[in-house]
Amino acid sequence: MRSRLSDDSAKLWILSCSIFAIGGLGAGVLGVVWIYIEADFGVTLSALGAMLTAATIGRTITSSVSGPIIGRFGIAPVMMGGAGIGIFSQLGLALSPSWPMFMIAAVGHGFGSGVMGVGLNAFAAVNFSARRMNWLHGSFGIGSTIGPYFVTTVVIDLGIDWRWIYALFAGTRVLMLLMFYLTRHQWRIGEAKAKSAPFRMRQTIRLPIIWLMVGAWLMATGNELVAGQFSNSFLINARGIEPKTAAAWVSMYWVSLTVSRFFSGFIITRISTTSFMRLNNVIIMLGAGLLSANLSPLTSLIGLALIGFAIAPFAPLMSSETPGLVGSAHTANAMGLQFTGASLGMALLPWLGGILAETVGLEVIPQYVFLIALVTFILYEGIIRRDFKRPVAKAY
Repeated sequence: MRSRLSDDSAKLWILSCSIFAIGGLGAGVLGVVWIYIEADFGVTLSALGAMLTAATIGRTITSSVSGPIIGRFGIAPVMMGGAGIGIFSQLGLALSPSWPMFMIAAVGHGFGSGVMGVGLNAFAAVNFSARRMNWLHGSFGIGSTIGPYFVTTVVIDLGIDWRWIYALFAGTRVLMLLMFYLTRHQWRIGEAKAKSAPFRMRQTIRLPIIWLMVGAWLMATGNELVAGQFSNSFLINARGIEPKTAAAWVSMYWVSLTVSRFFSGFIITRISTTSFMRLNNVIIMLGAGLLSANLSPLTSLIGLALIGFAIAPFAPLMSSETPGLVGSAHTANAMGLQFTGASLGMALLPWLGGILAETVGLEVIPQYVFLIALVTFILYEGIIRRDFKRPVAKAY
């Protein structure tokens, strides 16, 4: 029986990595395909932030209610529902005749991705080690890395309309749905391991530390999206780089993010989480400084890569640390609140970044990334100074 549990746990981890990789494809392509969406619908750069906000509204709603829904119906049925929503939302993005319809489809995309994101991360925080959690998020980066190259090949090299990108993504959601259906009985084993007697939400929100954690998630995840989604427009319009070259540079951002998460899976057993997180925040600010200085194309590339490399470990490490920070009985509620904060960050910070870019100029983006990283650093210092005992994460 022990062997069977171990085998099923390994299968679920591999499946989770596959789902994360497929989800990463969409995150990596938007910044590259945006210039074609912008031209097609006749909108401006601030509309990119508005679209991300629309998607995040849906994601925020599902983040706040996913816990009770998963507790009632189970992981697999809810994930299948999220994949089903994803199919229709991706088709909506591909077929939208107008910008308002495109925005509605973006909200639907947020619903679907929110359900699967919160569910898989909460499941992984309980069932997987810190090392596996980093590798799980690294799989997302693999998809994000492939995405820009995929768009470059399909839209630029082959001259195919950008709408086919989202039609193909609808096909990936069909694959997700099939994968969850075929493994639906195995997920029940994992759910049994995760069951506990949780506190009510009103008890969790009374913890002072939870608001520092939510704030840090808001800043860090929003910053990751700002750097990833605005970098293509920044490189093309502020640095005068060819679109194809800029797309390759954006891929380097996601490459560095991916490599970092796999690297972190090894190094986290040799350095304290606190020291590692502090170092990463400093590196983000250094990368933003290099990007802003514009010393040469190479230093701009290095700066963007440093931002991706340093910002990557935040989500997996904070997810793994959550049970130790608030206690296992608060973990489910805390994960939901943190992902709600992350969703708000992904909605508000890119939106504000778009407004700043239009009013001040694209050169403000690296400075904006620096400021967000500084606030994240301050919030994390507040978290680690709280008097909480945290268990050492297992690495296996």
